[in-house]
Parts: sequence; structure tokens; C-alpha cells
Amino acid sequence: MATLNEIAYNIKNLVSGGVASDDSDLSLRQIKFMVHYHRANLLIQYTDNGKKASNAIFQVHQVKPSNAGVELGIVGFNDNRAIRSIAYKDDSGVESSYVPLPIVQNHDRMFVNSARFMASSNGKIATLSDRMLYVWEGESTVGDGFLEINGVFTNPTTVSSYGSDETTEYPIPEELIPLLVQNVLQLEFNVMLSTNAKTANNQVDENAGSKEPGVQ
Repeated sequence: MATLNEIAYNIKNLVSGGVASDDSDLSLRQIKFMVHYHRANLLIQYTDNGKKASNAIFQVHQVKPSNAGVELGIVGFNDNRAIRSIAYKDDSGVESSYVPLPIVQNHDRMFVNSARFMASSNGKIATLSDRMLYVWEGESTVGDGFLEINGVFTNPTTVSSYGSDETTEYPIPEELIPLLVQNVLQLEFNVMLSTNAKTANNQVDENAGSKEPGVQ
């Protein structure tokens, strides 16, 4: 696997060897934004044909619920496939017990509240409306406690469990890294690679620096 820094540095090196000097002042921050954008698009394409979403793309994010809703920032998969689970916790402690919440569309909330299984649960449900997350208990929204969301996020670096760009593995299947790099190079910089690297590693840098046939 590769970190975000490794992916971004390799793209920057390849761009420096393949386009005009006008782009030489391109910042890593800009490249990382492009990586996030193209990762999200690539994951949607990758799963739209029925392929199961890889465990590598999911992250766990802890956030406080809000009466005004929580903006999720999840990848726009169909049928809420970007969310694996949502659990409610009384506090943020590691040992705190949590209760999985049913995830329903807002217009189905009244029906779910009246369903038989709700009587034996804690009575809380999670609803989604315009990519905003709300937690309900009866007719009132919940604004206390904590939520633990297992999902696929558009910007992985904003997730609470993310460490750093230097040490944390970037949440994408390893086999998709070459295609991610290729998409950024082709669609953002019009740089074509004749041979895809297997991973974002030093060999890509060496190919770019020595002007081998890896870059056209």
C-alpha cells in the first residue's frame, strides 16, 4: 500500500518530467485535492459494475450528532453503499458500548418508528437527507453522545481515525493506485504513461528522472 504523500510526490515528479515548466510550481496540496477527487470517481466506477467494495476503502469516523444534522462527506455511491454502518455511543471512550442504528431515508422514518422491532431497541434511528445525517429518538433529533460511522469518505484526510499523509495508508485498493495516478496525469495534466507502475514507489520516480520510456 502507499501513503498519500507517496502518491502525490510520484505524480509531481512525473508531471515535472512530462509537461511544460509552467506547472513546476504546482503544490502538493493541489495534487492531493486532485487525488481525492479522482479516487472518488474511480471507486464509483469500480463498484458500479457489481464488484464488492474493498475493505481497504472504508474508514471509521467519530463525530458528535447535531440537531442541525451532520454533513457526512461520503462518496456518492448508489443505495447508501458508501456507509457500512452507523453506531451510537454515549461517550467517546474506546470501551464505551455502542448500539448499531438502523439507517433509513427521512421519508421512511415514521414507518420505521412504528415498526415492531423498534420497541426492543434503544429507539434511535439514523436518517439521511441530502447527504446530511440525523439521529432521531421518537419525534426529536439527538444532539448528544457520539456517532461512529464506518464509510467511504470523499476526503480521507478529514476522517477522525486518519493519522497523517506521511504514515497512513491511503484508503484505496493497491491494484487501483496505478490507474488513479494515470487518471490524474491524463485528465489534469495531459501526461500519458506508456507503462503503468504497479505501485506508487521509487521506481516511478527513477523512470521519470532518467527519462526512460515510462513517460511520453
